[in-house]
Amino acid sequence: MRQSAIFYQMHVSRKICLFISAIAFFAVAQNVNAQSCQFEKNSIDAITEAQIKITQPVTVAKLNNNPLYFKAQSVGSKYRFLKMRYYKYNNFSIDESREISLRLTTNEEIVIYPRHAAGDTIRSTVESSSAMLIYPISAEQYEKLKRYPVTTFKYFVTTGFIEVPIKENKQAKIMGILNCID
Repeated sequence: MRQSAIFYQMHVSRKICLFISAIAFFAVAQNVNAQSCQFEKNSIDAITEAQIKITQPVTVAKLNNNPLYFKAQSVGSKYRFLKMRYYKYNNFSIDESREISLRLTTNEEIVIYPRHAAGDTIRSTVESSSAMLIYPISAEQYEKLKRYPVTTFKYFVTTGFIEVPIKENKQAKIMGILNCID
């Protein structure tokens, strides 16, 4: 009888050690994930008390031989945005009134439309050299974009549309910034 009690205590001790190890592993994994997020802004709005997160921009492709940047933004838990910056050299311009499409590895196409409000298009100090466009994304679009890699980016110009493949290492960057604003 005494041996079964010792065996039971050893069994329980082993389970407790495994449980503590699992918790430590998840805590470390969470900490590593949190450290990989880099923010331009991560604060609480003084008036609305909503948490505002804006990630640092990441390069996702090249347009007109210049980098295309995305960054993600959340305002509280309700509003999420994908922000896009591109350069307008050599008379290159995206039709800023049109939607963009993001094709996922599931072959599903996510179509997002620009937010039209005063001051949404931000130009750099060199007149008209770059533009920042803001695209609201729904909760459903957000869940898909943070879960499945984007393989193709489609945008419109005055003569039609252009599709740009997104390289595999850039796909992870898009998912990463979206996961940072969770």
